[in-house]
Amino acid sequence: MGKIFDLDSPLMRGLSKMADVMWLNILVLIFALPLIIQQYLMLGALVYDDQALVLNYVFWAWIVGIIASIPLGPALTAMHFVLLKIVRDEESYITKTFFKSFKENFKQSSILMIIQFIAGGILVMDFLLMRNAGVVYKYIITAASIILLMAAMYIFPLQSKFQNKILGTLKNSFLVAIMALPKTAAMLVVSLFPLLLYYFFGLKLVPLLILIGIAGPGYACAALYNETFKKFEPKEEDISEEQELENAIKKIEDDEQE
Repeated sequence: MGKIFDLDSPLMRGLSKMADVMWLNILVLIFALPLIIQQYLMLGALVYDDQALVLNYVFWAWIVGIIASIPLGPALTAMHFVLLKIVRDEESYITKTFFKSFKENFKQSSILMIIQFIAGGILVMDFLLMRNAGVVYKYIITAASIILLMAAMYIFPLQSKFQNKILGTLKNSFLVAIMALPKTAAMLVVSLFPLLLYYFFGLKLVPLLILIGIAGPGYACAALYNETFKKFEPKEEDISEEQELENAIKKIEDDEQE
């Protein structure tokens, strides 16, 4: 019985990972707050009877949201960088690793977030403008939205793990989404699951969303794309014990300088 509560037991390792994911979720929420507050203030009290009014409110919420969403891009990149380490049982300091990745990827992740928000806003505006149009047009918009969402599942994970230019990251996100289509579909379902729960349970679910609403699905996604990413990672060469010791000393010196 005592072995169950040993630090190396599966139960304790699982609880430790859960605690790390919860803390990671809070870190991401801090940077998501500007967007959440902005969207709530601009759309929270909107009545959906007057179509012209809806379009006006959504348009300005979208435009202002482009700026408010900027901090969320680097935060999501940092989140996936840490989550992949958790999935692979690689030891790291959650907070320190998160902010290191946040800083290193800030510029490119911010631009990627802006691009995603602009693309998403265009689709939403198109849907609202043409919601009385024919069924075929609605199918086209829905199909385009699904394709973009599936590619979006990989944008920040790829940014967190691989060095590439913005266009390269966007292109690779589409390629990986197609290459790993079953896993991509599973990632999409997992990512949208909190929204589905919120739709049915409303504010009762807010405490749970605060704890695992973003990083929880992110952890499940990391577990899914982990093996796919390994196919593109350079294989580590065997090194001698002396070289391994030198690398460890160098890493400690780099950490001390930071």
